[in-house]
Amino acid sequence: MDVIWDVWPGWPSQIDVNARLGPLTRSDHCSSFRIGITGSPYERASRYEASYDELIVLYESDSGQHVDDTQRYLTYYWDYCDNTMNGEEALTSPPYYLYLVRRRNLNPKATPAA
Repeated sequence: MDVIWDVWPGWPSQIDVNARLGPLTRSDHCSSFRIGITGSPYERASRYEASYDELIVLYESDSGQHVDDTQRYLTYYWDYCDNTMNGEEALTSPPYYLYLVRRRNLNPKATPAA
């Protein structure tokens, strides 16, 4: 599984997370996705290898509360994601990461010729 680091800087309130997630979750890019938090992106990616193609690290913080709150907001807003619950991982010590794991769309609609 690919792990891609596309980390957002700043406080959660300063990040337009919806604008950032839109292009990553478009149906021509992915067929399904999940939003999560972890202390170890590579270990987390290995757990998803059978179901998803890539894990994109989106946000890093020393505050577990910031990543947890951001995940809760995103899973509420993007209610068609694969999440069934929030905060599946017990976070230990910082840094903490918010990630998007997605399955690539293998059958995207053909783009009309210009």
